[in-house]
Amino acid sequence: MEENKDYKVHRSGGLTEGYKLAMEHTVSCADADILPLAAQGAESIYAMRQESIEGERKAYDIVAAAAKQWEQQAAVTQRLDRALAYLHTPEVRHTANRWQPYSNNKDWEEISNRVYKMFCHFREETVYDKEAKRSVPAAWCVTWDLYLNSPKDGYSIHLAGQNRKRYTDKTAAMKYLNGRKKAYSHLFTEISPPIPKEHEKCFTVNGALLPGYVVEGQDQKQKDHTATDILEGGISLPEKEKKPSVLGKLSVGKTPEKNTAESKAENKKKEDIQI
Repeated sequence: MEENKDYKVHRSGGLTEGYKLAMEHTVSCADADILPLAAQGAESIYAMRQESIEGERKAYDIVAAAAKQWEQQAAVTQRLDRALAYLHTPEVRHTANRWQPYSNNKDWEEISNRVYKMFCHFREETVYDKEAKRSVPAAWCVTWDLYLNSPKDGYSIHLAGQNRKRYTDKTAAMKYLNGRKKAYSHLFTEISPPIPKEHEKCFTVNGALLPGYVVEGQDQKQKDHTATDILEGGISLPEKEKKPSVLGKLSVGKTPEKNTAESKAENKKKEDIQI
């Protein structure tokens, strides 16, 4: 709230760079003295009111034009922010196609590259043998899962898997587990294998495929956008028009006419030239 001599102003809104501009101004003259104006009569007040409304509209047009200029600039800011988000996407963690323990847990293994990751869990179940007075193996459970290894949070989609497949024969359980590893081994021969077309969005940021990736059936050169491609992808700054400032527009009045004598002199010169 701002208090002036004859009115109060409440302002709200703000600027979210590259996204939103909000401005709301409310004026209140509830406490202003109106008697000096009323003394001038209704006809005079109506004329002054119309002049004031024209001044309001002029100011509004200037503000609207400034808002349009902001729109153009905000679009530039937003595209730059999107390019920065692309550049700041971290490289995904992977094991370079090598099986290794997962999180220091001997029961879990993982293998991964820039596109896929696979986890396997081999767990022995035991029961207590009263005669032997010790725990003895009773069954073996196999769990495995195949995921996309997306660098984007929330995009590591589950592709296949089996939870706690139980065997009473350890050899059979190991054979099944090794069979699953072999079945998907073709996905772990390259550090950055081709991405299935239906999962392309998992490896794109703001519409641009991340560096070093390629989509199945598409040319690497067409899809492997670099930072330069993005930053030079048609981003243009709004042209600075040669117009008076907003304050200048609000303060400008009628253009003063030339001195009558000077004007007559110029007209006389033109007549002499024509003769």
